[in-house]
Amino acid sequence: MRKTRVFTALSLILVMLSSGCTHAEVEQVGGIFVEGQSGGDAETLNWILAADAASFSYVGHTLDTLANYNNQLEIHLLCLAKDVEVSPDGLVYTITIRDDLKWSDGSQVTAEDYVYTLKNLMFSDWLNYPYKNSWQEDVDGDTVFVTPEVVDDTTFTITRQTVDPEFVYIIYDLIPYPKYITTKYEGDVEAFTQAPELNNLTYTGNLGPYKFAEWIRNDRYVVERNPEYYLGKDSGAPYFERYVIKLFGTSATIQAALEAGDITYCGIEPDKVSKFKSLESINVYTVPTASYTLVGYNHRANGWEGLKKTTIRQALSMSIDKQVITDKVYLGFAEPAFSFIPMTSPWYTDEGIAKYGVEVLYDKQKAIELFYQAGYGKKRADGTMEIIDKDDRLLKLILVTTTGGGLAEDIAFLIKQELSDVGIEVELKLVPWETLVRNYLMNKVPGTDQESRYNNGPEAVSDEPWDLVLMGFGTDVLAPSGSGIFFTTEGGLNFFGYFNTEIDKLFKRVRSKEALDKEVRQQIYAEISRILSEEQPVDFLVFRRSNVGFQKNVKGIEPGISMGYNYYLWYFE
Repeated sequence: MRKTRVFTALSLILVMLSSGCTHAEVEQVGGIFVEGQSGGDAETLNWILAADAASFSYVGHTLDTLANYNNQLEIHLLCLAKDVEVSPDGLVYTITIRDDLKWSDGSQVTAEDYVYTLKNLMFSDWLNYPYKNSWQEDVDGDTVFVTPEVVDDTTFTITRQTVDPEFVYIIYDLIPYPKYITTKYEGDVEAFTQAPELNNLTYTGNLGPYKFAEWIRNDRYVVERNPEYYLGKDSGAPYFERYVIKLFGTSATIQAALEAGDITYCGIEPDKVSKFKSLESINVYTVPTASYTLVGYNHRANGWEGLKKTTIRQALSMSIDKQVITDKVYLGFAEPAFSFIPMTSPWYTDEGIAKYGVEVLYDKQKAIELFYQAGYGKKRADGTMEIIDKDDRLLKLILVTTTGGGLAEDIAFLIKQELSDVGIEVELKLVPWETLVRNYLMNKVPGTDQESRYNNGPEAVSDEPWDLVLMGFGTDVLAPSGSGIFFTTEGGLNFFGYFNTEIDKLFKRVRSKEALDKEVRQQIYAEISRILSEEQPVDFLVFRRSNVGFQKNVKGIEPGISMGYNYYLWYFE
């Protein structure tokens, strides 16, 4: 359910629904499930230090959150014994965990572990937890943390001073660390970062369907069936002996491996869907997603200075044809995007949204005129205009995205051509995911000893200069307010440096008492979407539909939008 887990270029969405089968219908437990992936490897298995989707995906096989939701967007309890109870005034949340959760040493997972994780780790100054602001609130002009308290072994409360209608979805994402281990490393960033128990996931007990077995970086990640899994007691699940994530250099090599039967599942790129649907050995599912592809503009000091101007960003977005990306790159398995909220969300609206990149707002001549009016153009002798930089030279921009071929590179080259048509030269930098994160996204203030983060404030810059970045983000369809982490001044993942006090206020309002009124909340989301669509801090390109292929002997799958829902019930026929 995490709102920001889809933080990787052109990520794929899977859905896992119960098929209604019982263990009696399954012939045996066994087999190795191999998931093929391209793109970047995980950053870390020490999850509190992670911001990338791959890290959360890896850890998620061994540690469950408190809850997730199914394809009908209904809450599905995991580590919770019952749903979170909210007091009538909306300020006190009572969380009751199951009493059969165990750490690897056999000790019980308690409410104290959750509260300790919150107060001493997630809320601490000594750890750089990227999602810290999700647990903060503004009280009389001060930013303060919510207050967690232990009630008994299986119950704890979280008390707020202000109302947030969507805070419960933040709580559902909670994962604990064992207090008995992490106290040894508390306060020492280096020791905590290198802690073998935390990096090797040796503490996870029965909290996930699988246990960590092996991680060979840039090759494979392997977990083994956890026979003690707390949700598997009645059914015998999970059914696979091993679950392997195998990394490939390109999407083409992954799909070849699926066709050859060397892997069990992978994403299918749009131009290969017809082929794989014709194969008797493969089942292909097309599912909606809450994932979108965007071009982020670098508002920081090491991006081209013109990108700080709204009209310039509008002109760039006006030069890129979203319908072509939808039709020619995704072959119809996408819809043009103009906001971070997908049509599958109950909070979606397109009223008042500026739709750059389609119809009348796809206009290259108008884009050139906007550059000229902003001081970045000159007229030729024949009266036509050309785009220049402040030094009267051809404008050159750097666009960075990940290697691996496939859709990301196709879109990058299309953008390069589109901007070339208006007279802008684009230098493409195709880099590994790790390089993109470390060299281009993370930043710090020059001349300081700051630890590099995704957002170290307005004066921070990345190690490498860049102007445009092509990647994928995601939205929680039930609680889009989590996307404030990308677009607000204090947002932990606001790496492109967009700062707008009005947007800051609106994201605070949508998580306030007035937003308990759903009509008011709808209006606030509409205003956030309107401003972002007008100001274009990023160019929302498309919302994607994913095509995923499985070997036909995998059973228990039903397609839909929910990611990570009870996949432990999949089995081999």
